Amino acid sequence: MDISEITTPATWLIVGATRGIGLEFVIQILNRGDHVIATARNVEQAGQLYLLMQSYKLGALQLIQCDVSKEITIDVSQIPLLVFIEELRSLKFPPAQFDYVIMNAGVLNYPNTCMPTAPASSPIEPSIIPYRTFAKFDEHMRTNCIGPIITAQKLLKTNVPIGMLVFMSSDSASATNFLAHEDGFAAYAASKAALNHTLRHMSEELKRASSPTTIIAMHPGEVSTDMAKIDINWEIEGVISPAESISNMIRVITTRSHADTGTFWRWDGERHPW
Repeated sequence: MDISEITTPATWLIVGATRGIGLEFVIQILNRGDHVIATARNVEQAGQLYLLMQSYKLGALQLIQCDVSKEITIDVSQIPLLVFIEELRSLKFPPAQFDYVIMNAGVLNYPNTCMPTAPASSPIEPSIIPYRTFAKFDEHMRTNCIGPIITAQKLLKTNVPIGMLVFMSSDSASATNFLAHEDGFAAYAASKAALNHTLRHMSEELKRASSPTTIIAMHPGEVSTDMAKIDINWEIEGVISPAESISNMIRVITTRSHADTGTFWRWDGERHPW
């Protein structure tokens, strides 16, 4: 579906919604009067989402399980009755369309370096750095790039119309504006850069197929969340609250058109360099 065909209330799918940015998306979208389908890695640990479900009218918020780092929870061919796509189909209030899909699931496991030495602020023993480097690159790539892309692929194959796919990226991903001071962010930055490049390919593939679905990347800003509470050796400037980030991103997302597909945006409405 073309995003110009979006009706009110809109239906949003938030992948990765149990805390931080994802949870704030759910809260603000519900307050707009729109409908939300939220995902959690483990629905048994999604207490705040269950509380929200009790606070809004029946069907306004629905919850399903999805761990984008594990294909078995995404791919309908694996365990048809237990996986994400099948659960979408069996919701009590199944969506006729997804007006907006927010791919927010992600991980930042700090520090994540290229070389077998830790940042000066790291307590990690040098003897275990090589193993942790391999493991951390694998974890970041699966969770921040491969998982969101495969999840989007599966959603696009359901034949449920999708207006816009929004991938949560980062300024750390920019090749043009490389952040050399981000010591210990190698795997995280690489995974987000890989996500950016892959979503651009996805956008072009959809255009060649004459798909009306719009794809964009978003930098949410330097947001004060649990994931950002790490001991780093540089000062982060311009920290904003989740509420400020999400209110601005919703404004950016809902004012894009199909002409913007394959582009990278900041929470403040400015284009961000790839």
